[in-house]
Amino acid sequence: MADGPERSEDPTASNAIERSMQIHVTHLSTACILLEIGSFRILTDPVFDIGRQRYRLGPAAYATRFIGPALAPVSLPPLDLVLLTHAHHLDNLDVLGEQFVKTAPRVLTGTRDTERAGDGAQRLNVWDSTTITTQEGIEIKITATPALHGPRWLPESWHVIGFVLEWKGQENGGIYISGDTVWFGGIRKIANRFRIGTAILHLGAVNFWPPWPSFLLRCTFNGREAARCARRLEAKTVIPVHYERSVWTHFKESTESYNNEFADAGVGSRVRWLRQGERSELVV
Repeated sequence: MADGPERSEDPTASNAIERSMQIHVTHLSTACILLEIGSFRILTDPVFDIGRQRYRLGPAAYATRFIGPALAPVSLPPLDLVLLTHAHHLDNLDVLGEQFVKTAPRVLTGTRDTERAGDGAQRLNVWDSTTITTQEGIEIKITATPALHGPRWLPESWHVIGFVLEWKGQENGGIYISGDTVWFGGIRKIANRFRIGTAILHLGAVNFWPPWPSFLLRCTFNGREAARCARRLEAKTVIPVHYERSVWTHFKESTESYNNEFADAGVGSRVRWLRQGERSELVV
């Protein structure tokens, strides 16, 4: 005698699992992205000032910003976490961005970032990691990675971190957020330690000529270095951010030049240029 009909799967649970595997990314401006891992929402390097702004970024180093982000804070969904690669430059954390960070439920940043990151920020040394459990039960391991934001002789160049995000079920590997960095030996260490599926790279070939010669003071990946990084990491997907010459005066390299370098390195087919403000699905 039959025991009765077989129990069907709970569609609510099934839908929750399916949603938990959906990843979306939205580029707001500069290095500010909204990363949605299921219902868990992360914002990076908030920049929300509007209109034309001029900032001092260092000794005799100034940059003008022409336009604000594609989305304002009021347009964002509730956030769970802010990842802050560094707080001492206003193109990665501006005035309104700082106000926003201090209202965030949780902030991860480097050990050099003090008052601008907020008293409640969790500060990570390079290679430190922390694990966060999402509402769906996904355990996201976040590791701070090294970055070199300028010449080695400048102490401030070392006051930046990147991040790697890992969780079970990633098909291609973790998500790497480079932070503002040039190519240096730390990139090889990241490649040796992690399997990277998606590389979100801060480009810009940032320099402040005049007065600083670019060979003396360049602060972020140029196209050749970004392509080298993508190739060394063997990332399946490369997402450029922090590159818009139409937004910033200190971003020096064109999209065409980047694409040529990516193509020459054999990684051009992996590159995804996101339309600002547009939510895009990401396969990890």
